[in-house]
Amino acid sequence: METIRILQLSDIHWKKQLDPADDYTDIRDQMLQDLEYYCKGTGNSFDKILICGDIAFSGSADEYKRANSFIRDLCKTVACKSEEVYTVPGNHDKNVNEHPKCVREFIHQAISNRWNDCDWLWNKMIDEDFSFIKKLYTPFKEYNNFCNDERDNAEPFMLRALERDVDRHNDAEMFWHSEFEDNLEGYQVNLYGVNSALISDLNDYDPDPKRIDGHRLFLPQIAYRGAKCKDGIINILMCHHPLDFLLNKDTIAKDLDKRYALQLYGHVHIANSDINNNAVHIYSGSLNPGDVNDNTYKPVYNIIELSIEKHGNKNDVLKVDLRVQKYDGEQFVKDEKQSKPFKVTLKKHDLWKESNKPEAVIEQRLPDGLSKRDVRHKFKQCPNSKEIIQKMYPQIDCTGSAYMRNQVFLEKIREDNRWVELYNMIK
Repeated sequence: METIRILQLSDIHWKKQLDPADDYTDIRDQMLQDLEYYCKGTGNSFDKILICGDIAFSGSADEYKRANSFIRDLCKTVACKSEEVYTVPGNHDKNVNEHPKCVREFIHQAISNRWNDCDWLWNKMIDEDFSFIKKLYTPFKEYNNFCNDERDNAEPFMLRALERDVDRHNDAEMFWHSEFEDNLEGYQVNLYGVNSALISDLNDYDPDPKRIDGHRLFLPQIAYRGAKCKDGIINILMCHHPLDFLLNKDTIAKDLDKRYALQLYGHVHIANSDINNNAVHIYSGSLNPGDVNDNTYKPVYNIIELSIEKHGNKNDVLKVDLRVQKYDGEQFVKDEKQSKPFKVTLKKHDLWKESNKPEAVIEQRLPDGLSKRDVRHKFKQCPNSKEIIQKMYPQIDCTGSAYMRNQVFLEKIREDNRWVELYNMIK
């Protein structure tokens, strides 16, 4: 694959209201029209749609119902499969008034005041007081349903925490990840999503001088360290809050820049981007930034194209071409200042001679037009899924919920690359 094309947006803030009463209805329609013209004019379509949080305004089911309708229109407009839409939660994707509000805010304050050892405290709570961890996830109930029902990119840890009868985490991952179906000029591209809104509430830290006494947010190590640093792999991170809003931001930034060549953020409502430490950071702005008459914040969406520059014996380069489309009051136009190209050097760590490497193994391939993600969905709809699990991996415990056993099974399939074998069992 020569190019991966991504449509990226954030902070849509769907509210429970009729479209005619929504000031942003016309703007979203203009966005869809702009994308339709783009696809027709260039002949391009999009491989992925990435939404970096704050899909809803207060985390209610009605808000996500409206979001789903818009996403379906968006997929149709840009010819992107609905299962290739990925999201992460933002602070507006949780119901901050969900019971038990006071207990949860007490936990927020306890974690945010442990600057140097908050990860130690978090891991201790997981092992010894998982019931308190579960309380932190109750506000995400409707978001969890939204990203699990149609998109299959729910966080396994969140699912486990929201199960009523489960009192252990059982090593569920605190992030979701997905492998891009096609290699980018020989490079495997992996997408990761994390939840930066775990301890978000109405007292969040804000750079505004009027609110400097608020508490910072917490992103656990076990969430952002999921990606491996390996030759031939390009990792992309989705996270709602930029690192300035987080505890231990400097330590986290150093770690993320080592693991993720491209990092996508939302929340701040102003489009911006940079490259530091050989990693590209894109702050996506907002599609619905608030008061439609406030010229401080302009609705935006991003088109991101990824490609590889080959340099023979030298290190290859990942090209990240960013185009920011900004609403000017009548239509979406290119933001010349914020649209820019970036280049990331893909460093090689393998110092062994080619002659010492084992012979390449010929990989079995799925039929043309069928992706690994298609196989995932076919398996989840298969009536004899439990029998397939027991046949391929007898050691997997099938007594728990269907979702959790399927997640464990599909992760094993991914690790062992047994997609063709699985497909042959369910076709």
